[in-house]
Amino acid sequence: MARPSQNEITLTIGGQTVTLNALQVGQMIEELSNARASMQPEPPPGIPPGWRFASTRNPMMAVQKQSNGDRLLVLRHTGHGWVPFTFSPDIVVQMYMLLTQR
Repeated sequence: MARPSQNEITLTIGGQTVTLNALQVGQMIEELSNARASMQPEPPPGIPPGWRFASTRNPMMAVQKQSNGDRLLVLRHTGHGWVPFTFSPDIVVQMYMLLTQR
């Protein structure tokens, strides 16, 4: 993987090289994420030691109430794009308690 400029990345996989712009990288992340969601093994249940990440402070978000009472929360990460999560009502309460504990 190489960064010829700030707004593109060059990948070589199996001898094939491609240069992707920001939109294409976003599309690749989305496709890989959708594929990874159905693969085994699942990601580890805990945060692995030494895990590197880029966090997004105060992300844009959207919430929708589902017909079964669940809530769809979609957060905009600067690297991953829009990331959706669905929470049952009891988990929404647990999340509220976690976020408001002192």
